[in-house]
Amino acid sequence: MVVRFLLSAALRLLVPLVAISYLTLSPVTAQELENQRAVLITGTSTGIGLRMTEVLSQNGFFVYAGARKAEDLERLDAMENVKSVRLDVTIQSELDAAVELVRAEGRGLYGLINNAGVAVIGPLIEQPEEELDFIIDVNLLGPYRVTKAFADLLIESEGRVLTVSSIAGILSTPFVGAYSMTKHGVEAYTDALAAELDRFNVAVAAVEPGNYKSQILASMVKRMREAGYSAEGSRYGSMLDLITGPLDRSQHKEPTDVALAALDFLTSESPKRRYMVAPNQAEAEVTIRQALRELVQLNQDQPYAYTRDELVQMLDEALGDTEPAASRTSPSSEEDRDISLHEAIVRGDLEAVRELIEAGADLNVREPSGGSSPLITAATFGQTEAAKALIEAGADLGQQNNDGSTALITAAFFARADIVEALLAAGADKSIRNNAGSTALDVVTPPFEVVRDFYDLVGAALAPYGLELDYERIEATRPRIAEMLQ
Repeated sequence: MVVRFLLSAALRLLVPLVAISYLTLSPVTAQELENQRAVLITGTSTGIGLRMTEVLSQNGFFVYAGARKAEDLERLDAMENVKSVRLDVTIQSELDAAVELVRAEGRGLYGLINNAGVAVIGPLIEQPEEELDFIIDVNLLGPYRVTKAFADLLIESEGRVLTVSSIAGILSTPFVGAYSMTKHGVEAYTDALAAELDRFNVAVAAVEPGNYKSQILASMVKRMREAGYSAEGSRYGSMLDLITGPLDRSQHKEPTDVALAALDFLTSESPKRRYMVAPNQAEAEVTIRQALRELVQLNQDQPYAYTRDELVQMLDEALGDTEPAASRTSPSSEEDRDISLHEAIVRGDLEAVRELIEAGADLNVREPSGGSSPLITAATFGQTEAAKALIEAGADLGQQNNDGSTALITAAFFARADIVEALLAAGADKSIRNNAGSTALDVVTPPFEVVRDFYDLVGAALAPYGLELDYERIEATRPRIAEMLQ
């Protein structure tokens, strides 16, 4: 019922605006083979771990690729400069055997990448404790166990340790709380470990990927179904119903940028502590905004609070000698103008919206995260005048986002009565259905109590962008919108 543009804002966390495009993939020469450094990566059967294995093995490293299934081990062994290692990060005996294998190989170990991870979904007040035990065992205790096991080898080589966190280590949304808990833990683990290994000249970092192609949701759903998952008795309905679209996340980008971040960490003379790797501006912005929001919350109304000027000075000091991000205030290309149109709408900058329309910006450009058009974005954030300007300029009223939802469906869901009225007056098609089979009327027909949880989820996911949901207004307006859509 709820469009995936909204829902994926939360689900994508189960998962840089860092400019590392200068890194290129190149074959390893015979001379380089003699000086290959060895890296062990956990969880390499698919997704990020597999891509890291491919990139590092092609760029001067010998990779010990950890996996659990026989068919995955065989496939990894067929790759050049790769040796598979049977490794379940929750089984100490397999960890001990892996350490013995690496020592016996004689290459030493320069790098360790803790990548193995799993996901669970569910409301925290109902989630079985065994599910939390499971995800903590893999996502948090896994890196702890593996790093502890290989610590001597890493200290001997003055090597490097990278743990795959997530932007979920900064963001937290409903129903993926357990996952975020483990990734927040990874962030703390990284900082403490870095301080402890500094005396041994071992560098430590975390990489925080956004929404990239992986099998993590598909694996989660498989486990839920094999365990006989049922929503019976839940206050929140079925968690499986929240997951729409391809479960293999095939609609997302390949995680090459994440692998390149790992390559940068392992080869840079001055590796960073954190590598946030987002596939688009939207995911980078929501993460940075949340980090800033937490700073403000920490500082608010406490006895030793700092002024705005003092906070700005602290930020300047923290930035140090790093180069500032390229200015986005003066769009110099068609792509920049397209991105700025969405940003102008979200910020409520009507003057900028009109200027961009007059300058010829693409009225139907899809934002990369959920495929929304500027008109759908205006409907989401209740920017009525921006929506009317887009309609008057000839924006496509029937354009659908990745979930198949139109501006009319979105405006109806958020109870934006003025935008619904403007869309209908312009001839918007009421019969279009989203991928869940719902029309605009369908999304406002159920009683508010039935769908409130969806609003909770969406509100939490989009709050970092500035979305505020007035439940009283929404509940009161939904019947009126239903009448308009009859």
